[in-house]
Amino acid sequence: MKLYHYITKGNTALTEGILSFAKNPKADLSYYYKRTCGKTTHTEIVSWMESCFVGRSRAIRGFSEPIQWTDKSENMFKPFIENADLFSIDLDALSADGLIEAIYVSPPINPNDIADLPQNCDEILVKLNSINEIDTSPVDWSACDEKLGLRFSVVPYYLIVVKGGIIPAKYISKEK
Repeated sequence: MKLYHYITKGNTALTEGILSFAKNPKADLSYYYKRTCGKTTHTEIVSWMESCFVGRSRAIRGFSEPIQWTDKSENMFKPFIENADLFSIDLDALSADGLIEAIYVSPPINPNDIADLPQNCDEILVKLNSINEIDTSPVDWSACDEKLGLRFSVVPYYLIVVKGGIIPAKYISKEK
């Protein structure tokens, strides 16, 4: 089984592996400022992540298939994809070697229900029992709508909590 992960071009994933937020002090922090209620340093954001649940800062996001943009999401996804390398993660090998501590799914949120979510909540996570519970059915990418500011909250994605916070290079492949 595979999950797919995007990393900005010029990365070192094939030599250093895929780094979690905790292991990437060069990570772009700006995305987290609003979510963390004013945390501004890498250390503060890692601490905030860990307060969400143990291992959150060592989690790496993955999709069950590569992102596909539609007319409603082209301006938000096309530049993201063109400026990134796509990697597949071999979950079976990662699991067999005992490197997965936990796996979570962020189920898709219905755009009509977003107003009902707690303020500052842009991610709902449900712990899975194993990688076998990953849904590999086709993703409805048409739900992503840049006019509504909806990117990944309306499609399922997964967080893999990895021992050591790095998916070693031997478990990943660069996709075309």
